[in-house]
Parts: sequence; structure tokens; C-alpha cells
Amino acid sequence: MKQEVFKTWSLVLQLGISILVPILVLVAIGWFLKEKMGIDIMLILVILGMLSGVRNTYVILKSHLDSIKKAKPKESELLAKHKKSI
Repeated sequence: MKQEVFKTWSLVLQLGISILVPILVLVAIGWFLKEKMGIDIMLILVILGMLSGVRNTYVILKSHLDSIKKAKPKESELLAKHKKSI
């Protein structure tokens, strides 16, 4: 039970980090370009960071859901063996 809670919280934390990091990195790049070179493309970089964060979240969730789908047949096989033994 505790292991499932830990896995869930680690997934939530991983999703949050995978969304925030690309946005923050591209905002920092945008700030640098604006301050040092006078190029103001902050809005474009923020949107690009948001799209990157959404893509990262999609990849992580897809991987997580695929691993759940692979684990379910194993559980049903174990239940079938248990029922046969009874």
C-alpha cells in the first residue's frame, strides 16, 4: 500500500518537474537574449517551453500507462493460478 502511494507521488512530482523545467529554462534564455542582445522573443520561448512540457508529460504518462497495461495480465494470471489451486 505504501509503495503504491510512493509511486503515485513520485509520478506527480516527475510530471510537475517535466512541465516546469523546460518553461523555466526557456524563460531564462529569453531573459538573457533580451538583456544582453536586445532580442525580445520571450513570448515565443514561453509558448515553446509550454509545448515542450506538455510533450514531456504525454511521454511520461504514456509510458506509465503502458507499464500498467503490461502488469495487469500478470495479475490476472496469478489470480487464475490461485483459483485453480483452490
